[in-house]
Amino acid sequence: MKTWLIDPGHGGMIDGVYQTAPAKMYDHGQGRIFHEGVFNREITNLVMRRANKAGLHIINLVPTELDVGLDERADIANIYARQYPNSVGISLHSNAGGGTGFEVFTSVGETSSDKYAELFVNEFADAFPYIRIRKDLADGDFDKEAHFYILKNTKCPWILPECLFYDNIRDYEILIDREFQKKYANMIVDFMKKA
Repeated sequence: MKTWLIDPGHGGMIDGVYQTAPAKMYDHGQGRIFHEGVFNREITNLVMRRANKAGLHIINLVPTELDVGLDERADIANIYARQYPNSVGISLHSNAGGGTGFEVFTSVGETSSDKYAELFVNEFADAFPYIRIRKDLADGDFDKEAHFYILKNTKCPWILPECLFYDNIRDYEILIDREFQKKYANMIVDFMKKA
């Protein structure tokens, strides 16, 4: 049985204070403020509940609202990866930077993470055919490759989905929709069952 390590990116909210402010948030005006770390935790909580009901072995790497540093996240992940050799990690994020759509990152080069990224992208495309998938097909697969710390410094397969662009008003409206959030969490659990 696989052990799923879930890493909700960035910090959450403590006593009404966003722990990753002013970064990783966007104000669309009229009270429409998106906090990426809060969204990542909402999805993580939904995934955890559904995965536990499905009998999957799942661990939340940072069950706190604090903005835990990347080095500490990777250290925690590697402790679990040693304890559970069949571990796979997922860092949940939402994107920014003026684009639109969904993408999945892995570390640079051909790695064991690639097959998980490919399956994740396919599951997402099936669940949300109306959302653009941002791909890099240069090496023959859908994932984008980057030197992100969590991808480079973990000792098990690891993927980093970027779910839409929270600074794009159309993507933002999808992200805050509770039905979308539930469906996205269900899709992640479906991916876990098939992987």
